[in-house]
Amino acid sequence: MAAPAVERVHALEIPLRGATLLVPSANIAEVINAGDFTPVPLAPAWLLGAFAWRTLAVPVVSLEALMGGPVSAPSPASKVVILYPLPGRRDWEFFAILTHAEPRPQTIDPAHAVAATGAELPDTPYIAAGLKLGGRLLVIPDLEALKQVFYP
Repeated sequence: MAAPAVERVHALEIPLRGATLLVPSANIAEVINAGDFTPVPLAPAWLLGAFAWRTLAVPVVSLEALMGGPVSAPSPASKVVILYPLPGRRDWEFFAILTHAEPRPQTIDPAHAVAATGAELPDTPYIAAGLKLGGRLLVIPDLEALKQVFYP
């Protein structure tokens, strides 16, 4: 009897300053150019502001700042990755992540991916796991932890 085939996972590599986030493509609504964000009064430093997208006000997050690093400001190479609402949220509660550079599609073949050890991962509750592909570390966000911060 043959072993069951393991399916490849289509994902998006999201370059941050100092790390590369790996998010399943199914979680991504759109990738757009970074523009001006409207400030949100009394917001934490990691909330860079909001912008208009398809008739919605979408909050933009600096994951670097959320994980304890410096606040990232948009650069000419930055993009905004808009993610679908997290589980349990309303259909219109999108959020976005500011990137450091152009995100890249990635197909994960489980036969070539190696799980990262806890020592290799950033010390933050917002990273659930990591993969090493071709010697590069890709970190996977903990969406449940992000939901607790974004929607207290």
